[in-house]
Amino acid sequence: MHLQLVELDTDLKRLKGFARIADKVIHKRDVLLPKWVPIVDEYLSKKEYASDNPIFAYCVVWLFDIGNFERAIELALRAIELDQPTPPKIKRGWPGFLSDTVFDWCQDQSEKGRSVEPYFSQVFELVVHRWKLPEKVTAKYYKFAGLALLRDKNGDVKPSHIGDLQALQQADAYLAKAAELHKHAQVKTIRNKIEMRIRALADLQAQ
Repeated sequence: MHLQLVELDTDLKRLKGFARIADKVIHKRDVLLPKWVPIVDEYLSKKEYASDNPIFAYCVVWLFDIGNFERAIELALRAIELDQPTPPKIKRGWPGFLSDTVFDWCQDQSEKGRSVEPYFSQVFELVVHRWKLPEKVTAKYYKFAGLALLRDKNGDVKPSHIGDLQALQQADAYLAKAAELHKHAQVKTIRNKIEMRIRALADLQAQ
């Protein structure tokens, strides 16, 4: 492990030498991960875990950086299970890092009208039922879940285009929970629009 850590330190210094983020991502994808992930897999297969394995930690972060969310989440959950620390540059634990990273990705994808599944639902479940994160973090997940039910195919939030009463009610429940958890969740306006849409649908059914 000592020799590997010396080599890892050399790789980290080389990585810092890239000025462009895109070049760093390519280097992580094509050089660092093919080199280090097999070592992490071997480490996990032996079932003899060191209390602090920086190689493991950096590989998790790099997998997120290159967009391999399936493998990144898998290894991040193993890191949590084994109580592995995050790399020194990350000043929070794995649940905080994982939830923030996946949320930022989901926001970007949803605004472009792209699917955020299965990763959003996977992490949403953990945020709500397993991890004790700050209320603000949990609230933004509830808010995102609510808004997701109101998005059209282009990623725009439009309650007026939703004809499913159950979806509207579920969205409002998520947004209400977000407001309960964090007073600055900023969901009042969208909840008013949901209420208006629910009333409009009720009027149509009554005709």
